[in-house]
Amino acid sequence: MITMFNRAVLFQDSDSKACAEVWSALKKHRIEYEMKTLSDHSTFGRNLHYKQSMSIGGGGLGGSPFGDKMNYVYVIYVKKSDLELAKKVCDL
Repeated sequence: MITMFNRAVLFQDSDSKACAEVWSALKKHRIEYEMKTLSDHSTFGRNLHYKQSMSIGGGGLGGSPFGDKMNYVYVIYVKKSDLELAKKVCDL
C-alpha cells in the first residue's frame, strides 16, 4: 500500500501521452503506483469561467471568453523502495 510516508514522485508532467506510457510500463511490470491529476484552476475558477462563457457574448457553450484552457499536471507516485526499479522500467 502506498502512503504519504512511503511514496516518492516518479513522474510529473502535463503530457498525458507520456504519463500513459509510464503507468503502462509500471502496470506491465506489476509495480504498485498511484496517480493524481492536478488542475491549474480551482473549482471556483472553473465554475466562474464556465458561467461567464454561458453568458450572452461570452464565447459560446463551454468556451472561455478569455481564451485560456484548462491545464493538467499528472503526478505518478511509487513506493520509495520501488523507485529505482520503476525509473529503470520506465526509462526515466
